[in-house]
Amino acid sequence: MDEPRALGTDENKEYRFRQLHGKTLRFQVKTAHDCHVAFTSAAEETDPMVEVFIGGWEGAASAIRFKKADDLVKVDTPDIVTEAEYREFWIAVDHNEVRVGKAGEWEPLMQAPIPEPFEITHYGYSTGWGATGWWKFLNDRVLSTEDCLTYNFEPVYGDSITFSVACSNDAHLALTSGAEETSPMYEIFIGGWENQHSAIRLNKGDDMAKVETPDVVCCEEERKFYVSFRNGQIKVGYMDTDPFLEWTDPEPWKITHVGYCTGWGATGKWKLEI
Repeated sequence: MDEPRALGTDENKEYRFRQLHGKTLRFQVKTAHDCHVAFTSAAEETDPMVEVFIGGWEGAASAIRFKKADDLVKVDTPDIVTEAEYREFWIAVDHNEVRVGKAGEWEPLMQAPIPEPFEITHYGYSTGWGATGWWKFLNDRVLSTEDCLTYNFEPVYGDSITFSVACSNDAHLALTSGAEETSPMYEIFIGGWENQHSAIRLNKGDDMAKVETPDVVCCEEERKFYVSFRNGQIKVGYMDTDPFLEWTDPEPWKITHVGYCTGWGATGKWKLEI
């Protein structure tokens, strides 16, 4: 695994913008106070704009703000960040609401609906009010998988993931309720059967859906996909297109982790936006 590089911010409260590919941002930050994240419709401050403040007010509170006006929500969070070590957080921006939480905690520490929904395409990060910071964004990691069909697990805080993968065949995902194979479990095979078919499988049993997808993955280039699983509706597709594979579970359950692996002669390089 390639560790994400550390990005520094000064105390000038100036956002540095990057493109947001998925609906959830996971990051680690090391700062005394005032970790600020903005969500916008361009690589700059826009109107409207959502801002998330973690450890503001000299480290005592956190808030979600809309249009640089009143706070939509504000909660007491003493000592939530520190300059002594990295602390990990997640922010989900989906279904016209914002949710903010700590790593390993699926119940958000604060959430609020977006009063005027807009298309979020970028995020900005900054520190200020006397604090400098160091940041690591987990979507920058390049993850490698061997030819072994053993899942590597990551937490999922929203109900969709986007990812890119380069492999010759058999990009496998598992949606689970823990950091291991669980029952129930959904498995998604992209480019299985010698890169000719893709499928959704339940509990290592029958395929609930299977479609022809010739040459859907490639070892020479990254292909970008999404998987959504809101209320048991599992959809798989190329980024910004209609799904090519879908199935609805009549008995949905809470998904907290995703596993990824390759096998059947394939190795892979992945970037996950979860």
